[in-house]
Amino acid sequence: MPEQTSTGLMLTDSLRQVVSVDTVRRTPLNDELLLNGRVAFDAGQVAQVYPIFGGTVTQVEVEAGDYVKKGDLLAVIRSSEVADFEKQQKDAVRRLALADRNLGAVRDMLGSGTASERDLLQAEQEAADAKAEVKRLREVYDIYRIGSNSTYDIISPVSGFVVGKNISRDMLIRSDREEELFTISGLDNVWVMADVYEGDIRKVQEGAPVRITTLAYGKDREFAGTIDKVYNLLDSESKTMKVRIKLNNKDYMLKPGMFTNVYVQCRVEGPLMPRIPAHALIFEGGKQYVVCVGTDNRLRVREVGVYKQTDEYCYLNAGLKEGDVVVNKNALLVYNALK
Repeated sequence: MPEQTSTGLMLTDSLRQVVSVDTVRRTPLNDELLLNGRVAFDAGQVAQVYPIFGGTVTQVEVEAGDYVKKGDLLAVIRSSEVADFEKQQKDAVRRLALADRNLGAVRDMLGSGTASERDLLQAEQEAADAKAEVKRLREVYDIYRIGSNSTYDIISPVSGFVVGKNISRDMLIRSDREEELFTISGLDNVWVMADVYEGDIRKVQEGAPVRITTLAYGKDREFAGTIDKVYNLLDSESKTMKVRIKLNNKDYMLKPGMFTNVYVQCRVEGPLMPRIPAHALIFEGGKQYVVCVGTDNRLRVREVGVYKQTDEYCYLNAGLKEGDVVVNKNALLVYNALK
């Protein structure tokens, strides 16, 4: 294909501040499979908080969407069961003291020959059990900050956002309640769960690169990742298979529940072909062009033949070879200047 003549425009240092260039490489032909997806919580970062005693809610300190740190107060509950727990704790301390005294006595008796090794082992086991029970009750006491006025605190076990709240002031709750009071989740990492139709399953595999867009940010903001898990079973109703992509979300841009477009890169069998970024291509008068950078830094317009184009890349069958350099940012601006 012919190369148009140059007007003498050079790729100077000042021009490099408004354009960027890319080197043409020969790569396997890729196709993009578009999947529908949704942002979900990373299950490894989710903590659900349940009551230990029944009672009446006297304080609620957070709302859904609030950020909390580990140990922050979430709610306060007044419960008559707290008094029973305090009694259990005192009884456990008394049993431990009694077991320790009994162990000391058995050791003395063993030395005088009035007790057996079996008696000593039994006394040691009773002392160990009593000590373990005291430790367990103290841990519960510390975790729930049990107070002296028949109240206990519900505190956050992890740092994260309050993503679920099923509690309100003056609410009466039961200790055997199956529904959690709060759900706390970190959002530093999220999952994107995407659905693959049965006819496309062979095109998808673990490790495949993906790019993700959302309705909230449009195509101006893409998120890159790879498929890290393929759920090898079909939903009986939708006849789709789920795949998972883990994404870093340090800026909290991705919100659980957001709908996404997931573009999976699928390799197609065939020869290697020159590939350029899609935005480096210029279409005019029924033909396609790129702006090339010569070894002398002179800019020239060159016509190319496009074999296949995706949202991200163009695969060429004429006009460029591996190692050629093209303008891939503000290419149209330079093209107009060269005309």
